[in-house]
Amino acid sequence: MGANTRLPSLLEVLKPAIGPSSSHTLGPMRAGRLLRHRLADRGRSAPGESLQVILYGSLAHTGKGHLSDRAVVAGLYGMGPEDVAARPLEDVYEASNASGVLLLDLADGTGKGIAFRPETDVLFDRETPPALHPNTLRFVLHDHTGRIVLDAVYYSIGGGVVVEGAELTAGAAKTQANPTFARTIIQRAETSGCSLAELALEMEEAVYGHSRAEVEAHLESLWLLMSGAVDRGLEASGALPGVLKTERRAGDMLRRLETDRGRSRIVTSESTKASIYAIAVAEENAAGGAVVTAPTCGSAGVLPACLRVMKEAHGLPNESIHEALLVAGVIGGLAIAKASVAGALVGCQGEVGVASAMAAAAVCHLLGGSVLDQVDRAAETALEHFLGLTCDPVAGLVQIPCIERNAAGAVSALNAASLAMISGGRDRVSFDATLEVMHQTGLDMRSRYKETSLGGLAAVRDLDRDGVDDLPGFCS
Repeated sequence: MGANTRLPSLLEVLKPAIGPSSSHTLGPMRAGRLLRHRLADRGRSAPGESLQVILYGSLAHTGKGHLSDRAVVAGLYGMGPEDVAARPLEDVYEASNASGVLLLDLADGTGKGIAFRPETDVLFDRETPPALHPNTLRFVLHDHTGRIVLDAVYYSIGGGVVVEGAELTAGAAKTQANPTFARTIIQRAETSGCSLAELALEMEEAVYGHSRAEVEAHLESLWLLMSGAVDRGLEASGALPGVLKTERRAGDMLRRLETDRGRSRIVTSESTKASIYAIAVAEENAAGGAVVTAPTCGSAGVLPACLRVMKEAHGLPNESIHEALLVAGVIGGLAIAKASVAGALVGCQGEVGVASAMAAAAVCHLLGGSVLDQVDRAAETALEHFLGLTCDPVAGLVQIPCIERNAAGAVSALNAASLAMISGGRDRVSFDATLEVMHQTGLDMRSRYKETSLGGLAAVRDLDRDGVDDLPGFCS
């Protein structure tokens, strides 16, 4: 690898999260938590201080549907995804409104407060264009006279990752400096005779200082969370949150498949099951449930669906699934390092497209594919067919078309892995080149098609709204 290149750790790419969006829910939560630590580290809190949170760009346009305001408040109260099961976001938001004070644990041991009432102090600025990234959060602390004493800006760059300005600029320079980054990583595995899973383990130890035991524990927890999301999605019923009143259907679909006995099937049972499993996870994500960023919450259903099908079809042990997760983590990390997985920056090609590439590579690895000729080809093939895909959530909710796109991504991944296994010779277009095209396509794409709910399907006027009028996000 080049001196300026940093492949994200597996723990950064695949991590526990809450739905419905990694960029718009998990990212703001993490930003709020970072700001809380920053305020507490000052060791003091002057009387009369007040806090204001401003969301810009895509966060402003679709933040309501993605619970961005609720998530940032939870982060300001020190919460992470693991805390939401015990205390829902809405409860924290309402309690904060009632108190009007953000309490801090200061270095001197005192718990002093800053005036903060979310319903008036969390602002959605849809007019001011963000300068560096469409997912921009700004925290402004005023003293008792109204003077600004702290002004902190964070960027939610995709997959729940949050950075500040200097880090964002450094990341852009790093990407441009390594035009063959992915191929270098893949060839390194090929020439050393090891798999991408083995290379990933070596890098976790050598670069990040994570022991094998620590990585294995993380992989085990990831697979438990992924499997749990599939199971909960299949068991749940009723309408998802939000004005669309979208009905959960994964469980009913699986029951129909199991009683259908092939009468109406035109694709394999494995592909159909993968679609249903992906929908189950995507519905769980849309309900604000616990999922794994793979690489984002909006695309969290693709990878677990494919791995679940492979495990069931081939009787694979959990150790094999853990290896596949390592491979998927490398592919997702390459996309993050070289391009982006944020729908607000590159569209849904960076979410479902990259998720499909991750799953295709993971499945190809489980099938015994070679690193360069087959795993790389599988990832490239899957991503190639999602190039140009817009991010256009109807009403700003991660439901339509997001849920079914997870199903499409899973089927595409299985097909790409299958094609890679039976294709001969080297591929003509590398995964590296496809990532470059994805990045440039995202830059060329108009902002209305990048998670603002101002274009694409989100702007369809004759949508069957089932009696729901004036959906937020529709063009006026």
